[in-house]
Order: sequence, then C-alpha cells, then structure tokens
Amino acid sequence: MARIGFYLKILEFLEILLLLPLIIKVTSYSYKRMTAEPAFVNTPRNVTVHMNELAQLQCRIKNLGPKQVAWRKVSIDWPLTVGIKTFDPKEDISVSFKDLKKQEEGLTQWDLIIKHAKPRHTGMYECQISAKNLYTHYVYLKVIDTPLVVNPAIAMYGTKFINLHEPIKLVCNATGGTRAPSLIDWFFNGHMIRGRDPRWKSRLRINDYVPDVPGRMLVSELTIDYSIFEDKGKYVCRSFAMNNFYTTSLDISVLNTEKEHGKRADTKKYSSTTDENPNSGYSANPTTSLLALTFVMLFILLR
Repeated sequence: MARIGFYLKILEFLEILLLLPLIIKVTSYSYKRMTAEPAFVNTPRNVTVHMNELAQLQCRIKNLGPKQVAWRKVSIDWPLTVGIKTFDPKEDISVSFKDLKKQEEGLTQWDLIIKHAKPRHTGMYECQISAKNLYTHYVYLKVIDTPLVVNPAIAMYGTKFINLHEPIKLVCNATGGTRAPSLIDWFFNGHMIRGRDPRWKSRLRINDYVPDVPGRMLVSELTIDYSIFEDKGKYVCRSFAMNNFYTTSLDISVLNTEKEHGKRADTKKYSSTTDENPNSGYSANPTTSLLALTFVMLFILLR
C-alpha cells in the first residue's frame, strides 16, 4: 500500500509538471493585460451634423483594463459622462459601449451620443482615461444651424428563388425624413400579413428594430421558417413617414428541387444502362454468359 501511495504522489507531481507551462503562459498573459498601457485607436476627429441630427463621437480604446472612461466638453469643467453614467439630465446625451474583442483582443468602444444636436453643442470634446498618466482623445463637433432635409426612402432585400421547405428571409429598411418611420407593414399578394392568420401560423416571425445608434432608419425582418409552394408571389413592404406611405416589393419563387433531383437521377440511370452496349439495346449479363459457355463445353466433351 505504501508503494502504491508513493507512485500516486509521483503521478500527481508529473501532472503538475505537465500543466506548469500552461499555468505560466496564462499568468503571463493576464499580467501583460493588467500592466499594458491603454491606447486610443484612430477614429474620426472631426464630426459635422445638421441641427436635430444625431451626433456620434467615436472613442475606441485598446487595453483599457479596470480604468474608467469619461467624456467632457473642453469648455466646461465637469464631465458629461463617466463610464456609461451621464451627469446632465437636461442634455439628451448617452454613451454607446461595445466590447469589440471579436475584432481585436482588449478593444472596447465608448462613443458619445448626442441626440437632436443643437448649435450650442458645437465645440471640442475629449474622451479621457482616468489613470496615473493622462490619456485623452479629442473630437471636434460642428452642428450646422439648419435642419437636414432628406426624402424618405425604402428598400427590401432577400433571395428571390427559394428551394421548397427552406426558410424565406426578407429585410426592409425604411428611412424617414427627420426621424425613423413610425411603422412598417408587410403584404403578400395584396393582403396584409398577420401572425394570427392560419396560413402563417407557427411559421412566421416579424422583428422590427431601430439600429444600435438611433437615427432615421427602421428595420423590419420577415422570416418564414418553412416554405411551401403557396408562399410564392409578391411581397410588399410599406412604411409610413412624413404623413405618407412608401412601398417596395419583391417577387419570390419557390422551387420544387425534389422533383428536379428525381428527373436527374432517372436520366443518369438510363444513361448508365445504355452506355454498356452503345450498339445495341441489349445489355450483356456476366452470369448468363458464363452459363452459356459451360453448356457449350459440356456438349463438346459428351460428343
């Protein structure tokens, strides 16, 4: 028993030795991340918007670690934001935070968002990292004192040819003149698409959303999880903006791929049979030929 215990101790020691390089690597990586100096990634330093537009001042930081990010206007002494917390409730200001580690390890985004910008918002802003050393990123905002006039627009995207039983996915992007449209409706062959309609029951999903940074666009996604032949036809997307309706359409075809595959298989089978003997409609059978040869040999021997 003492010898078994001794061997177990040796095995535990060997396991630690095998894991030691991995432990050192992880510890070293964590230490580097904690001690690495933060750095700003190049983003636009001059932003120009019209009055009542949304202003987005970008600030991307690599290796921020546990440090805090603050936004302030250079002409005032107090911060506008610290982290994602705002300090001026009168201003329509917020911070759009994103962890961008999928793009690059240790990269984060701390954009300052000013909704309905006014000329008084014009000026120099700084994105500041609170640390022993001062790290600042300056962005100048200019707000033109006239509203931007934009005509409403609408567009639809999707695949026009769908294989039977595959999902149908359509996306409708609608833009308003001064703000996002209030609604988006969907139609199929002239009839409004409603989720409670038995035709679409358990197959239909409609998801409406405004992009991460609110603006003048409303996006609607229509998904039919399981297509049937009766789903082919004209799909219409309609938005309402500036007291008018705007529409766009897309014709969808549902293909019977199963029938096509069946035709191809039959053709291939027929071709492989006729290729065995291109000069005749008869296909030789190896077993039949062997039997015939055997009878001939017996006939010769018995004579």
